[in-house]
Amino acid sequence: MNNDESPIFCGDEFYVFPSRVVQRNGLEAVVEPDGTVKTNGCHNRPWWRFIDYDKQGVIDYEGPIPVLKAAYDLAVQEYLENRGHEGVLLTGASWGRSVWTRDVAYAALLGIDLADPEICLSSLKARVSHGEVMQDTGTGGAWPISTDRVVWGIAAWELYLLTGNREWLKWIAAILDKTCLHDILVADDMAGVVRGESSFLDWRSQSYPEWMTPADIGESCSLSTMALHARVREILSNVFAELGDAEKASYWQEEALRVKLALEMMFRIPNRCAYGQFLYGRGYPVLSERMDVLGTLLCLMFGFVKGEEASYFFNEIPHYALGLPCFHPQQVSSAGWYHNGASWPFVEGFYGQIASSLGNEDALSAALACLVRSALINGTNKENVSLTTGTSEGLIKSSDRQLWSVAGMLGIFWKGLFGIRLERDFLMFNPCVPEKWAGRHVLMGLNYRGSDIDVILHGHGAQVGKCLVNGKSSVPVIHANTNGHYVVEIELMPCDPSANCLNWVKSIPYDLPMPEWDWEQEGLHWKPVKGAQYYRVYRNGIPIALTEQTFFMPRPADGVNQYQAMAVSMEGRESFLNVPREFVPSNVRVETRPCGLSGDDIWDSRGGRGRNVKFYDIFLALNGVYRVDAFFVNGTGDYKDGNTCALRSLILNGKRVGSLVFPHMNHQGDWSRFSYTPGLDIPLVAGAYTVALEYLDEDVNTNYDVNDCQIKHIRFTRINTQTVEG
Repeated sequence: MNNDESPIFCGDEFYVFPSRVVQRNGLEAVVEPDGTVKTNGCHNRPWWRFIDYDKQGVIDYEGPIPVLKAAYDLAVQEYLENRGHEGVLLTGASWGRSVWTRDVAYAALLGIDLADPEICLSSLKARVSHGEVMQDTGTGGAWPISTDRVVWGIAAWELYLLTGNREWLKWIAAILDKTCLHDILVADDMAGVVRGESSFLDWRSQSYPEWMTPADIGESCSLSTMALHARVREILSNVFAELGDAEKASYWQEEALRVKLALEMMFRIPNRCAYGQFLYGRGYPVLSERMDVLGTLLCLMFGFVKGEEASYFFNEIPHYALGLPCFHPQQVSSAGWYHNGASWPFVEGFYGQIASSLGNEDALSAALACLVRSALINGTNKENVSLTTGTSEGLIKSSDRQLWSVAGMLGIFWKGLFGIRLERDFLMFNPCVPEKWAGRHVLMGLNYRGSDIDVILHGHGAQVGKCLVNGKSSVPVIHANTNGHYVVEIELMPCDPSANCLNWVKSIPYDLPMPEWDWEQEGLHWKPVKGAQYYRVYRNGIPIALTEQTFFMPRPADGVNQYQAMAVSMEGRESFLNVPREFVPSNVRVETRPCGLSGDDIWDSRGGRGRNVKFYDIFLALNGVYRVDAFFVNGTGDYKDGNTCALRSLILNGKRVGSLVFPHMNHQGDWSRFSYTPGLDIPLVAGAYTVALEYLDEDVNTNYDVNDCQIKHIRFTRINTQTVEG
């Protein structure tokens, strides 16, 4: 055992010793010789001790460092507490008896499936309805404002690799095929962009500009969600290849490539090894060059960036003193801390696993230290912790024993230290043990396709120097077509020290506030932003001017001109773009009302008219790309929650051209405040058009029963002058 006076990890805000964790703010957790853990950071659980509790088949761990053993045992205990009586995995202590798609799926991807694949199978099955994956409740009434439900498929594939269950493979093939085809019909555009808010960052006030409504978020496109859609389409190709359906496999491979190319073209920040956070705007998308940490980690995990470039991308990820941020920099906001200003341990778990795969011992050491610190100081695997205190103090919500936080802890042992990797026909070990955490680490009771496996690690490093399987020299691989009991013993050796790189950020950086328009004056005038050195002016999503002044005079134009301004500090800190300000000539916009309405009448899907509605015919004088949106209200749910986002297919001259989406925009029950839907950009030739909205199979939402809205009119706005062939 290491000398307890020698720290394993030294950070700016805390230290980790073999038997204790000490923060500079006075918080401390100590592991006593008898295994009792005492902390002054948790009033509900100031001490605990696990004595020979029944692990119910969960993989056992033994190691040389008491704080590691204590953190592992705490995670196992909380995993067992999250096993619901209905045979599913529950989300966490504060979330009742809920089972959520993304939480279960990310937990499985982190490695919780290794503990018990059957309960993971049952949990994923519980998130399927009517043959499709269910979207968790979210902004504006869930799907298709939120579209990250496809993470289910990535976890489902991992479970197949672990179990080899062919019946499961056939079942998920049908579910994922239907789910992804539905997403393509509603959320995709021709360029390969998949719309939807950032995965897991589903409290809009925490990570989006204040002016962005659920409709704006539904029109945006995020890195994390794009990465999930690209990967799940790759997986669908693999699934159908396994099942011998070459045609389907080829189709989904092409779809995956289409989304990956769009991701690379539209999210890569020029001259940097980094992707931006999301594309946002109203019809003229601009890339926010902030970093979505989970989105970047997913791109690395899925192999979208390979080789030496993967290390460059990883090394761009900022690590704050008490943990990874959700995004970087933090947002200046009056909203309380939840995603903004907080670190989420499950994201740290992914960071540690990818550090291990890259042989980055320093980054893995930091991830281990942050996870151990959070769990032992707080006495539980918290949902999230403050970036300034390392506890839940000041956060809007932070559940105890959050499932994916538990999975992040267990996964950094199983897939980080021990480097467990699942492939189609084998399981392999690619361990990484940082030097200060070295010693004899042992896993016992790992199950893989009928084999029972124990693993012993010696030394430190990320390179296998010697491997014995049942006492014989071998490679660290267990093949799927074998079974029995295996003891895998690995001697590690250091690899290239240049891989040990970590982007420490010493103090928490914040963005600048957005410029506020001065609506009283003509032209473009905005109020000064404290800390701004200059302002960048955008027209139709393209930067056109830099100015130190707080005004800009736009030039007259024949078409639509939409302006936004961004504040930039001397050191390069930026604000979000402010709310778009439009100048629309009268001759480029046509409106049409539902047939039979007059005055201030509205069409109401709840009022006995059914779910289909025809509009008065329109005439478009010019060819071009037209932005089509509807003036509507949907009061069936709250703008922050629910699953009753409404949809209708837009039918022009008898042909479906896409779905208009009608999200919750107000508080539940408020049917008085109308606003515009996300827009559909459609190339149209000049001429007359019949217009209708119809409720088709494509327009079924997550709720399936409630799909209602009220509409006053639809407008067609010619947004550019490109030639459209008839």
